[in-house]
Amino acid sequence: MAQLQPELNYDGPIFDVHTHAVDNGSLDFLVQIGQQHGVERTLLIPHIRRVRNYAEKKYPGRFIFARYFSGSKLSAKGITIVAKHIENLRDEGYQLAKIQNAPGMRKRVKAGSERIKFGDESCEPIFTALIDNEIPLLLHMSDPDTYYAGKYANRNVYSTKEEDLNELETAVARHPNVRFQLAHFASQPELDRLSNLAHWLDSYPNFNVDTASARWMVRELSKDPERSREFLVKYQDRVVFGTDCIALFRFKWRTSSKNYFDHRYLALRQLLETDVQGLALPFEDKDTANAGGTLINGLSLPNSVLRKIYWENAVRFYDEA
Repeated sequence: MAQLQPELNYDGPIFDVHTHAVDNGSLDFLVQIGQQHGVERTLLIPHIRRVRNYAEKKYPGRFIFARYFSGSKLSAKGITIVAKHIENLRDEGYQLAKIQNAPGMRKRVKAGSERIKFGDESCEPIFTALIDNEIPLLLHMSDPDTYYAGKYANRNVYSTKEEDLNELETAVARHPNVRFQLAHFASQPELDRLSNLAHWLDSYPNFNVDTASARWMVRELSKDPERSREFLVKYQDRVVFGTDCIALFRFKWRTSSKNYFDHRYLALRQLLETDVQGLALPFEDKDTANAGGTLINGLSLPNSVLRKIYWENAVRFYDEA
């Protein structure tokens, strides 16, 4: 791994609130690289039960665990099943639920199943289970604007991003007693969406947003560093740090696996901590590969703000879980 860049100026603890794990070996790499970046605690979404058990045994006290639920399960029958699982989460060693209900997942619902909107009354059993058992919800409902212009463009299959965001807002607004972590900046890091996200933050006190997906955050927030900085300073109590790193042996070589994790931590830290201008993202962003690539323009946030985003907000949010 390359040494941390000299322009990185935060040396306090970091809580990564959005990671995934599919196998034990890659999880060890994730922990190793995270430690080199000051990561002391991590929210882990284990996709296999034995990975959760391995993480808890090998790294006691490091992880809190989210039980993963696919949006493809949200049919009329599936809602009842998901609600029952949520009721038993704590007994199974999980502290929160993660529902992935972005367009790509919803497409997987079996043919003939009625499309259920997550904010509809039909989903109330899920929210009742969350409230009764005091389980926070990590929710992913939408994706980058670039996806809707490309792979989600077929309106016979996919809804618009505006429709998806309306569905997300409805879920948050109707359930003030549920504590939400809205993944990927509530899917609104794009500059023309920040004002809408600000309206949500001003209107609904029951959610935080995470910074998961380094390339998405860097690509969008770097477009206007001054405006992005103002936004993060204003809402410094509502943002938590996450990478969306996936511990999966998709890579043939050990070095590639380590770089995958290191480059995502490094890119997000350079965005948040530094004042670099025009620094190339250290890994490929397929959404900009044909347009010169993604460049990091740092926001140079004050250390007091960084400590909240990196640590204090997450500790407060999850110590209540």
